[in-house]
Amino acid sequence: MKRLILTLLSIFSITAIQAQQKVTLVECGGDTVLYLRKAFDDRKSEFIGQPFSKVLDEWKAQLPVGFLVFGDTGMWPTKEEERYLVKFASLYYNTEQETNSRGARHESYYRLSISFVPPFPYQIMEFWRIQEEENSQLGPQLYEKLKNYIVKNITVCEMK
Repeated sequence: MKRLILTLLSIFSITAIQAQQKVTLVECGGDTVLYLRKAFDDRKSEFIGQPFSKVLDEWKAQLPVGFLVFGDTGMWPTKEEERYLVKFASLYYNTEQETNSRGARHESYYRLSISFVPPFPYQIMEFWRIQEEENSQLGPQLYEKLKNYIVKNITVCEMK
């Protein structure tokens, strides 16, 4: 009986360690879509409830931040201070121009969509201003503001 329990514990430990191993683009044969699925979809549970910096750091270790888009609460919340607050982000490895060009040609492209847990501390206009000031999709000031958002959900999306 002890031997069975020890064997099962060993199997669970090995499985848990393998599940926590990071995936690299090289291991995926340079296939970016496969990398996104293995690194983020298959490991979704490792990111949910964690700071957004964990997603950003994992992404930046393997891919450039070509394009970073935000979604907000819009203009309809009744309280002024609840309007236009950033509630999700989409990461693209292609630049904005490449993404738009692929879309115009009806070619697939992929993004990583990340929704956040409230409270949402910043308005979208602040992020746009910082991107413009830094002349970067994700410069140090923007990273600093984004890093503590908590991930609610994460999904690899094919866009057509």
